[in-house]
Amino acid sequence: MRAALTGLCQEDGTLLSGLRLGAPAAVIALFDRYHGKVYGLAMSILMNRDDAEEATRDVFLAVVRKADRFQEDSGNLSWIYRICVNTCLMRLRKGRRTEPVPIEEFLPAFTREGAHASPVEDWSREVGRRIPEKEIGQVIGGFTAALPEKYLVVFALRDVQGFSYEETAQVLNLTIAEVKSRLYRASLYLRERLNRYLRDGRAA
Repeated sequence: MRAALTGLCQEDGTLLSGLRLGAPAAVIALFDRYHGKVYGLAMSILMNRDDAEEATRDVFLAVVRKADRFQEDSGNLSWIYRICVNTCLMRLRKGRRTEPVPIEEFLPAFTREGAHASPVEDWSREVGRRIPEKEIGQVIGGFTAALPEKYLVVFALRDVQGFSYEETAQVLNLTIAEVKSRLYRASLYLRERLNRYLRDGRAA
């Protein structure tokens, strides 16, 4: 799924005008237009259907309440996804099922010369052969759930939901360089977790 944040189209402008007036039809149109994207993002962060459904409901309630604060000349509707991210993070902090891990423990170490301090193993090609297809999503999902928040949300937006670097930066109020850096570190972490899982046969 790809979220289009590049401009406020006429349909969105009409929808927002209706929301400001409290028109029931506008609320229905908002839900129909954005429910799939918001729920998908919530599911990517929370990884639990019930939590994602409740978070999605809270997001739309907040959007309806805050519609009058939206400035049409800001050019896009990224604020909806920002509300979704913030709503999901609040839920994570209240009852996170998986404690975040220190990501640095899984990142490669380098010498002063810039070379890898130890041999780098890449078992990624073994995934399909070593892990049954029905288990791959569960294994990777468990590793992703343990990411610290700032990496988890970037990974959810960019790699899972298909937002561009520019869109991800806009939603999270980051620079594109920061998005790329966090995504790269998250990818290194996930690769190393997968390497260890394939090598040792356990998730730790």
